[in-house]
Amino acid sequence: MFILQFIPLFSFILAGYVGLHLIGFFPKYLNIIIFHLQLPSGSIWKPTYGDLMIMMGILVLFVELFKSTRTSTTSIIDHILSTFVLVAFLVMWLIYPWAGNSYFMIIAMMSFLDVIAGFTITISSARRDIGLGGGG
Repeated sequence: MFILQFIPLFSFILAGYVGLHLIGFFPKYLNIIIFHLQLPSGSIWKPTYGDLMIMMGILVLFVELFKSTRTSTTSIIDHILSTFVLVAFLVMWLIYPWAGNSYFMIIAMMSFLDVIAGFTITISSARRDIGLGGGG
């Protein structure tokens, strides 16, 4: 479990997307409906595999934001690795046709928010820790 403290979880989302591309699943099946769900309003919800990827990205973003509240050496490593994952997302989105879709870009934007919010939250937390410790 210790290793998950400094490995960005968006790297698992990226690896999963690339892996699903390599077996021929993405982007071919991104818009395929997974199931139908009748809502009490009478509407029918029809999530696709792309929607599922975005929902997983939102969950990962929540966990990453929670991880960024730490002010330890592992959080610095996590932020640096998160920046590399963001660069990988952007390079793949720009270069590879299979990654040039809105689903991939939305997940890349979540990774961008992870990087920016991670640095901002960590700096704010560290500043508060310094302010509390040096008030003697």
